[in-house]
Amino acid sequence: MHTAPSIEYKTPLEAWTDLSAGTAKGYARDIARAMNITEGQLVAAGVGDNVIRLEAEWGQLIQELGSLGDVKIITRNEHAVHEKVGLFDKISAKGPMGIVLNREIDLRLFLTKWAFGFAVTTETSSGKRKSLQFFDHEGTAIHKIFLTANSHEDAYQTLVDRYKAVEQSSELQLESYDPANAPATDNTIDLESLKNGWAALKDVHQFHGLLRKHNCDRHQSFRLIGKEFAEKLTPTALKSVLEQSVTDNISIMVFVGNKGCIQIHTGHIEKVKEMGPWINILDSGFNLHLRQDHIAEIWLVRKPTKDGVITTLEVFNDKQESFALLCGEREMGQPENIHWQNMLENLERHATVSAAAE
Repeated sequence: MHTAPSIEYKTPLEAWTDLSAGTAKGYARDIARAMNITEGQLVAAGVGDNVIRLEAEWGQLIQELGSLGDVKIITRNEHAVHEKVGLFDKISAKGPMGIVLNREIDLRLFLTKWAFGFAVTTETSSGKRKSLQFFDHEGTAIHKIFLTANSHEDAYQTLVDRYKAVEQSSELQLESYDPANAPATDNTIDLESLKNGWAALKDVHQFHGLLRKHNCDRHQSFRLIGKEFAEKLTPTALKSVLEQSVTDNISIMVFVGNKGCIQIHTGHIEKVKEMGPWINILDSGFNLHLRQDHIAEIWLVRKPTKDGVITTLEVFNDKQESFALLCGEREMGQPENIHWQNMLENLERHATVSAAAE
């Protein structure tokens, strides 16, 4: 969540000292933003005190995380925070990709974006809190892993000792990412070929290849493809889906990601609550915090597969970037849950659509 810090700090170390002692008025991300530094730089200020810099082939470290036992993990972007409790298991990490396929902890990891890692100890009202925190080349948080009462602290210490960097420097050599290549302009896209390719999809994972083939970005494809495959919904669609999923006991999947990690929840949800601009899922093993005031557009999207149509709800910010995605839980090889599908199909459509989608 976002809370404006009430204290102006002169140095990152001063801010980190308050933050790690549990006395700061605000979250690390917001304090760093107010100081015009990155969250990674703020955490790194504690190196030599309660922060240990890590150095590793990140894929190798990830494959050892099951030794920690039950942990709490957090993946977030500017608009949503996704928190899960569970065990790292069924881990695969090779080259640029990592996957964790345990039901409680379900992750897609883009390891070329992982640049910095730290073992962090902070103070809370209930005592010391230990975590592993990972950041991208720009200093933005990718993924955080917090020990719980059911975690194995000895295994945590073993990992920290094994991957402790020789040089414990608080300086980060940050790099900016090159801007994404601009998609083709609408009038240069072969719309007939795009529609034919979309209609011929056999698996949802083929969708990314279809977009690459046509140099078409995600939001653009929804605008252009037409109502058969994508329809713009009203901004209240997300709230409606979450609340109705609770009422009708529909098992869902919730995806939230950033440049380096996509985190997924699968299962029923029990408690949905609005708090200011945030809509929240507040369940025992899963929390979602999402800024409704950051929602610019929501789309209902249909993708054909060999098992039938798969229906998703995609949430975009005002830069036409997807920041959350929902779908119904489905077993591989089985058709989509008809109750999920009907719920989405009955959502209110947005009043206007682009001319290209008519």
